[in-house]
Amino acid sequence: MKFFGLVVVALSSVSWLRAADLVLAEKGKGALPIVLAKESSAFTREAVKELAVSIEKVTGARPQIIEGEPAVVPPQAIWVGVQPGVAKLFPGTNFEFQHPEETLLAANDKHVVIAGRDRWVAPNAQTEYGTVNAVYSFMQDQLGVRWLWPGELGEDVIPKERIVIAPFEQRYHPQIRSREGVFHYSSLDNKGYGKSHEWTLRQRLQLGSLAMEGGHGFGDWWERYHDKHPEIFALQPDGTRSGFPNPRTAKLCVSNPLVLKLWLEDVEADLKANPGKTVFNASPNDGWASGHCVCVNCRAWDHPDGEPRRFNWYKLAEVHPALSDRDVTFANKAGELLKARYPGKDYRVLMLSYGHSRPAPVAARPADNVLMTLVANFYGRTGLVDIGSTRGDTYREQFDAWTKVSSSFLWRPNTGSPAGWQQGLPDLSTQQTIRDLKDVAAAGCVGIFIDGVWEHWATLAPNTT
Repeated sequence: MKFFGLVVVALSSVSWLRAADLVLAEKGKGALPIVLAKESSAFTREAVKELAVSIEKVTGARPQIIEGEPAVVPPQAIWVGVQPGVAKLFPGTNFEFQHPEETLLAANDKHVVIAGRDRWVAPNAQTEYGTVNAVYSFMQDQLGVRWLWPGELGEDVIPKERIVIAPFEQRYHPQIRSREGVFHYSSLDNKGYGKSHEWTLRQRLQLGSLAMEGGHGFGDWWERYHDKHPEIFALQPDGTRSGFPNPRTAKLCVSNPLVLKLWLEDVEADLKANPGKTVFNASPNDGWASGHCVCVNCRAWDHPDGEPRRFNWYKLAEVHPALSDRDVTFANKAGELLKARYPGKDYRVLMLSYGHSRPAPVAARPADNVLMTLVANFYGRTGLVDIGSTRGDTYREQFDAWTKVSSSFLWRPNTGSPAGWQQGLPDLSTQQTIRDLKDVAAAGCVGIFIDGVWEHWATLAPNTT
């Protein structure tokens, strides 16, 4: 599976040069300057510093960094970011980026350009980071720099007399647009646990263009609304709306129109605080077996042919059809509201396929702006059976069934700790993991969130790198 680009041109260390080859740096003779686009983001600036340091580590020659296109164009240079004069230096290259996160690496006999699609919705709200990811791709593909695991010990740099590249052009845009969750505990927003932010950034596993939440959508609603709007919570078999099993996992009466009205108000508040947000969670709370609404309208959204599943309420357990059709119906209604409120925007509703909605729906089909998150736990463990399935279905079978009815989906294996991963015990399923990642990519997956890849590099690095 490809997260980012391929090695197109091999690094040359031979002593002879072809007429069109470009020497980026040579020991004892210096390096080409790096011209950085003036409006570059902080992430791009930091990546360019790393690029200069890496060139020095390879050849001993440190390139000068020039900010903004100079009045006198250097005869040879490395250009980072799309700049007005670059098109003249690459007359046959198209600098219009048509795809999210698209990157461009190109070289001729005098210049190199490293650029990508960058997008902002506000001065401080960047939503695409094509250029910074292009810089790291260039360092890996053209300089031969590798980061095998976090820290100086994991960096692999091969010293050479010179860095030479032949003319080439490489364009790429990633299928997997939500990547931060691949190493969830190392993601940039995880300040409490994550210690490997720089490493995941260099792997281009951060700064994706499809932000994804890994969890549930209504964890604070009981606290916010149970006094004012008790009617929006799930009707229990005893006639109460008690919030069973507990406030954090209280279920909703999703057929009540007020639920979607309040949800849309939360969307509006989210956009004011984060104008770059494009995905909005509408997934039921955790405690997947307990407390679901039994009102007539909610039950009408369930399909009678759905897989029988065992449900729990206070002092009561019964078998009822799976909730997959119900959850998809709710997500579709949320998607309709979202599209009507924000026409022309690429906003999406996030819905988990989890617990009693792990089986694929019988009749309901996710709308085009509903992003299904398939909590199918076969990461490194193909063949595991869903513990809630009365048919003995495996997570792989459930995943495959959802991919046939969903136009857009993410994979979120909720792996837990099957062999002591949290404690750092060795558990290597490298070949299986490679196969799993390739399979979900081939199915059309656009995001991955793995809950359970911990930062135990000494014992688990072969399985995570």
